[in-house]
Amino acid sequence: MNAWKKKLHRMSSLSLRAKMILIFMLLIFIPLSVQGLVTFVDFSATIQQRTADYSVQIVGQINQNLDRTLMEMQRVSLIPLYDTKVTSILKKYAESGPDYARTRAAFEDAEKMFLHISGLAYNRPEVKGIQIIADNGIVFSNVDSTSIYSYIDISDSDWYRQAKKADGAWTLIPQHEPAYYIDSRPQPYFSVARLLKEPGTGKRIGLIKIDIKLDLFRQILRNVRFEEKGGLYVVNEKNELVFEERYGGSEQIAASFDRARQDLPNGNSTLNMDIAGEKYLTIVDFSDYSGLKAISFIPVKSLLKESNHLRDFTMLIGLVCLAAACMLAVLFSYRLSIPLVRLKKKMLMVERGHFDQSVPVESHDEIGQLSRGFNRMTEEINRLVNEVYLLRLREQEAELSALQSQINPHFIYNTLESVNMMAIEQRVYNISDMVTALGQMLRYTVGKYDRLVSVEMEVQSAASYVQIQKLRYGDRLRVVLDIEPAAASCLMPKLLLQPLVENAIYHGIGELEHGGTIWISCVRFEESLLLTVRDDGKGMTEEEIKRLKASIEEPFGHGEETNKLALRNIHQRLTLMFGERYELDIDGIPGSGMAFTITIPVIGGKSDVQNIAR
Repeated sequence: MNAWKKKLHRMSSLSLRAKMILIFMLLIFIPLSVQGLVTFVDFSATIQQRTADYSVQIVGQINQNLDRTLMEMQRVSLIPLYDTKVTSILKKYAESGPDYARTRAAFEDAEKMFLHISGLAYNRPEVKGIQIIADNGIVFSNVDSTSIYSYIDISDSDWYRQAKKADGAWTLIPQHEPAYYIDSRPQPYFSVARLLKEPGTGKRIGLIKIDIKLDLFRQILRNVRFEEKGGLYVVNEKNELVFEERYGGSEQIAASFDRARQDLPNGNSTLNMDIAGEKYLTIVDFSDYSGLKAISFIPVKSLLKESNHLRDFTMLIGLVCLAAACMLAVLFSYRLSIPLVRLKKKMLMVERGHFDQSVPVESHDEIGQLSRGFNRMTEEINRLVNEVYLLRLREQEAELSALQSQINPHFIYNTLESVNMMAIEQRVYNISDMVTALGQMLRYTVGKYDRLVSVEMEVQSAASYVQIQKLRYGDRLRVVLDIEPAAASCLMPKLLLQPLVENAIYHGIGELEHGGTIWISCVRFEESLLLTVRDDGKGMTEEEIKRLKASIEEPFGHGEETNKLALRNIHQRLTLMFGERYELDIDGIPGSGMAFTITIPVIGGKSDVQNIAR
């Protein structure tokens, strides 16, 4: 927090010219930065989404092509079961003993089977070979006899156990190297296999296995462009590898791909993964038919190549615009600040006491108006400086006259005390009471008009006034005081209650033959004081109250009624001291009397009054 305050303080100490340059630069730099950032992020997201959509389509197309091929291979694997010659040959070899199995198949049987299998493999370049293996291990194939063994023990082969577990249904064998091919450099293949059972009896008579070249995938992918350091994998539901293709990258990345694909679920998904310290977009397409997952790993960095070009271009344009903006900002700030710098120098001269200063007015804008105002100000200061000595002499003369015109209040107090003593000597006690009450009122009223007093003192002053009036009205005037103890010590402006009591006597109950009662109350309500003077006199109509309220808000004039002047005085004093929220409220009913309520804040001193008035 303190660091920010220090930065703000340093900013405030900069010159106006520096602030203008800084503001110009920020006004151009911030929009350019925001626009460039939004454009870059949006473009990057669009490119990444389009690439992801395209890759999803490609991976999905790979699985669709594989499904078509596997459907065809599945159909091919069923054809031997519908050829009686093939089933009879397989049945014959299945029923022969193991010794017979280690010999070659009869030439006539081998020729029939070769023709049949060659027909199945015709015009299918993706097929390496179709092997029909009798139950005793004799191998019939369309592959040249010099390239394949005529007998094989398949009981220990993983692929045989997988086909046996399928129990006559077709099964997909993942990538493997068949042991029955005679090849110095064995090649990996993936295969479709099925146990062959005799129609009708369901007795096992052999197995068909179709070996498919991995070139099938490369043929499917021949027109697909993959990014550098990417990879494509095809695995089965057990995450066993069927095909892989990597495009650059180290063996470490390849190992990371192998670990990453182990955790992928069986289903279609698009994921963002961290592989070998880089972010990759991973797309998985799952085939419900074959159970194969086609997985594509695409480095995100390669997706952002085009957006990075846009970013660099945007930054270049931004820097050029910022440089141009800085030049224009310096130029404009100097042109705008020259008159202000000149005015500042003249003001410093005036501050040192040289008041005969002026600045040339070169424009009609705000700076020109400020210059004209400065010139008028210096002229007025010169005139006032010349007159100040005369004004000071006149003020001294006025103060002396005011002092001479003041009457010493002690003289009045002494005179009233003399009258009081004479009244007591003559046993005219009512005059003594009146003089005593008058003296108390004079002591209370002498002093500053806006001095704050306690509610208790103000009520006592009003009671002194009532005591004087009771000598005139006698029992016709009745007064009830109801002061809440919590409000008695609160402060309030003096001489607010006495004018209201006087107004209630002369305009409320004074003209009534039976007289009336005046209630003076004060209560504290939260942070406010409510002072009320109420009578049961003749009251006023709503129209008369409305006119009275309007009159007390008007400025003072001559020849107005005394009661209106007193009420207006109270209203305007409240407004000036406490603000528009606090005022004199008037309410009444014809024949039932009037109520005047003053609302003021609870205050503890004169500073509180100034704070509230603000």
